This record gives sequence, structure tokens and C-alpha cells, in this order.
Amino acid sequence: MWEKMLLETDVYHIVNWFLVYSILGWVVESLYMSFCNKKWTNRGFIHGPICPIYGVGALTVFFVLRPFSGNYVVLYFCGMVLATILEYITGVVMQRVFGCIWWDYNEKPFNYKGILCLESSIAWGFYTVFLFWFLQRGVEGIVNLYPRRVGKILAAFLLLYYMVDFTVSMIGAIDLNEKLIKLNRIVEEIQERLKKINIHRTKKWIKDHLDNRSFSAVDDNQILDLSEKYQRLRFHPHVLSKHFINAYQAFRVWSRKLMEREEQEEKKEEDIPQGEIADKNHL
Repeated sequence: MWEKMLLETDVYHIVNWFLVYSILGWVVESLYMSFCNKKWTNRGFIHGPICPIYGVGALTVFFVLRPFSGNYVVLYFCGMVLATILEYITGVVMQRVFGCIWWDYNEKPFNYKGILCLESSIAWGFYTVFLFWFLQRGVEGIVNLYPRRVGKILAAFLLLYYMVDFTVSMIGAIDLNEKLIKLNRIVEEIQERLKKINIHRTKKWIKDHLDNRSFSAVDDNQILDLSEKYQRLRFHPHVLSKHFINAYQAFRVWSRKLMEREEQEEKKEEDIPQGEIADKNHL
């Protein structure tokens, strides 16, 4: 198996390059996000120190663009396009599988649905040039440092560990997605209940006050029960979903989506003649 040739390279080197890229990517992104958040942040999808998107992305770019390895201008533009396509595909798959994408470019200029942005695409081009100029040779050097026998054992162990960790992480990600759906339903139920007692608040307003623990429930047992249920779900997450809440700020992304939905609903209501809604009570 290890000696089988793929893309003019044996499986042993492909697997070990993939693991080195995945670990290096995890180290760089986790350190960067830890610096931004001013606390340790594990940015990998799984719990362990492996971020396979970097391994997949780096090797895909390397093998596809290897024929142009001597032309850095071609490498830059082709790498920019290829990596952007890979980023988009990853985002779409995450959205469909988990209901949420674990990065957010909405605050970046020239972004597309928060999945892509011009700044990121430009950076991918420079990363591609850096990969062919230095990084690939560095990764090959790392793999050549240890004996082939050690590499086989290490690769087999890490791949087995990755499959187990990925399964556990997948369960946690699905759990988080279900939690976000439940929280959204609670917010909607509270909003509908408030309307019945002539208090009109947006879902975004209700969610923000619940998240900040500043929501003062009116004298309504059903609203009180719903707000307590929200607090339990929001602030006591399942152990398997804690990693995703800390690493990807899923609730911040969810908050933005709620706000976008509210803005769309408000635009639709502007076209419908309505009387002024009296907000008689304050929470």
C-alpha cells in the first residue's frame, strides 16, 4: 500500500505530507486566533491538533499546479482561483451538513455571502507562491527527518486517531446545529407570546437580551419557562459541542443570520400598509 504510486508520488509520502500540512495549518491558525481572542483557541474541526483542510488544500494545489512550478505569475493567479474554489466548496458542504459555516467574511469588503472575500483570495495566491518557493520543500524535509518505518507507524496511528476524533466531532457539530435550531424556536415562541400581550420585539432583540442575561420576563409563566429553557441550552452546552462554540463562535454567526432575517422581514413589511404598533410595555 505505502509503495503504490499516485500522481507520480508514492502513497507513503502523500500521506505524510498531508499530515504535516494538516498539523502545521492547525498550529498557525490556532496561534493566530488565540492572539486575536486573547485566549487559547483550538481552530481545528476535530478536537486534536489536525486541520485536514490545510492538508487537502495544500496537496491539491501542489499536484494540480506542479506543471507550472517555475512560473510564479501563473502560480499566483491559478492558486488564487483554485484555493477560492476549494474554500467555496468547503463552505457550501458545511452549510448543508451542519447548517453553519465556521468562518465569517461578512465584515470584509468585497465578500460573497460571507463565504468568500477578495482579501482571502488575494492571500491564497501568495500562499500558493510560498508553497512552491519554500513550504513544500520544508515539508518534504520534515518527512525525510524520520525513518520510513517510523513514518508508517506514525501515519497509521494519526489516521486512525483522526477517524475516531472526526466521528466524535461530527456528533458534536450535529448536536450544536440541533441546539441552534432549538434556541431559534424558543426565541420565536417568546416573540409570539409577547405579541399576544401586546409587546412587539424583534427576534434579534430577544436573543441579544437572553444572551446577555438581561432579559426581564414579564408576569407570564410561559415566557418565564421559555427563557429559563433558553438559558439552560445556551449556557450549559453538551460536552461534545463546547469545542465548536469556543472555536467557531457559532452563536455570533447565528446572531448575524437572525439580524439579516429580521432586516429582510422588515423590508417586506414596508410594502404592506400597517397601523402604528404601540409598544406599551418594556421588558
